[in-house]
Amino acid sequence: MIRRPITLSFTALAWGIALNASAEGFVHPGILLDAKRLDFVRNAIQEQRSPWKEAYLAMMTDPLAAVDYQPSPWPAVECGPFSKPDKGCKEEVRDAQAAYTQALAWSYSGEDRYAENAVAIMNAWAATLQQGHTNSNAPLQAAWSAQLWTRAAEIIRHRSQKWAQADVERFSHMLRTQYLPDIQRGEAQRIGVCHYGNWQASGIEAQINIGIFLDDRALYDKAVAQWRKRLPAFVYQEADGPLPVVPPDCAKTDEQLIAYWEGQKTFVDGHAQETCRDLEHTAYGLAAFINVAETAYVQGLDLYGAESKRLRDSMEFHARAKNEGATPPWLCGGKLVGDLNGTFEVAYNHYVNRQRFKLPDTQRWLIQRRPAKGYFHYLWETLTHADTGA
Repeated sequence: MIRRPITLSFTALAWGIALNASAEGFVHPGILLDAKRLDFVRNAIQEQRSPWKEAYLAMMTDPLAAVDYQPSPWPAVECGPFSKPDKGCKEEVRDAQAAYTQALAWSYSGEDRYAENAVAIMNAWAATLQQGHTNSNAPLQAAWSAQLWTRAAEIIRHRSQKWAQADVERFSHMLRTQYLPDIQRGEAQRIGVCHYGNWQASGIEAQINIGIFLDDRALYDKAVAQWRKRLPAFVYQEADGPLPVVPPDCAKTDEQLIAYWEGQKTFVDGHAQETCRDLEHTAYGLAAFINVAETAYVQGLDLYGAESKRLRDSMEFHARAKNEGATPPWLCGGKLVGDLNGTFEVAYNHYVNRQRFKLPDTQRWLIQRRPAKGYFHYLWETLTHADTGA
C-alpha cells in the first residue's frame, strides 16, 4: 500500500528540530538537507505539486521504502574490484540506502514506522560491524555506505525522538572506528598508481558528512581542503593549461597524465578524468563533489562559488554528450559509454534556481529523466532538491 503524506502542522519543538548551531558551529540537520528544505518538499507533496508528487510516489513504491524492510548486517565487509568477492558489499550499500530512504519517508509522511525502521537498520549495523572493510575496494565501499548512513542519521537524530542516546553513541562509535579508518586508507596512493577520481570524491563526501554528524570540526575542515584540491584534478578547464591538473600527491609525467585520463588528448571545459572510462563512474565522482558543495552551503560555506564555472561546465558537457547521442571522434575515440544515473539535480537547483544561471543541456537531460532514483551514494534527487530554490 502506498502511504500518502499526512497533513502536518508540527512546530519545531514538536519535531525536536535542532534549529541552532552546535558547539562546533554546525547546522543540524545539515548533511545535504536542512530542516527548511525537508519541510518545503513535505508541503509540496501535501499540495500534490510536481515534480515532487511523482518523485514521492516513485520512492514510496520502491523496495527501499518497504514498511517491513529488514536489514542484513555483516560483522566484516569484504569487497574486491567490482565487488568480487562480495561479502556483505551489496547488503551494506542497500541497507544504507534504505536507512536514508526510510528517513526521508518519515520526514515527508510523518508516519513513525519509517523513523523506527531507519533506527532499526542503523542499530543493526552498529551492533554487528566489528571488523571493518577489507580487500581492494574497502575504502570506496566504506565511503559509499558512510555517505548514506550519515544522511539518514542526521535526519533521525535531529528531527525525531525515536533514537535512544545510547544507540546514537554506538552508531557514532561505528562511524569513527569501522568507517573512517577504512575511508582514509583510500587517500594513500598505490605505488605508481592514482585512485580514480570518484574514489577520492566519495571519500571526501563521506568524511565531511561524518565530521558534521560527530561535530568534528577538524575532520570537516580537512575534507573541505581536500575538495578544493581534488575537484580541479577531476574536471578540466582551459585555464588549467594544455593538460589537466595533476592529482595531489600523485606526480605524473605528461604521458602518465594522459593515460590517467583514459588516453584522451583533446581537452575542453567540463571534461572529467573518468569521462572516457564511462559515464557511470564519472557520475559517481561528480555527484560526490556536488553533494559536498551543497552540504557546505547548508553549513554557510560557498564551495559552489569557488568552482562555479568548473562545476557548471561539467554538467553541461556531460548532459550535452547524452542529449546529442552521437559522440564526435575526438572525444573518447568516438565511444562514450554508460549513463549519468540520475544526478545533477542538486547543483542544477543551486546554479539555476538560486543563482539564475542558464544550463539548457542539463535542464533538458534532467526533465527527460524525472523522477530519478539515482545510484549507489546518490538517491532521490528529484524529490529532495529539484526546483526547491533557496
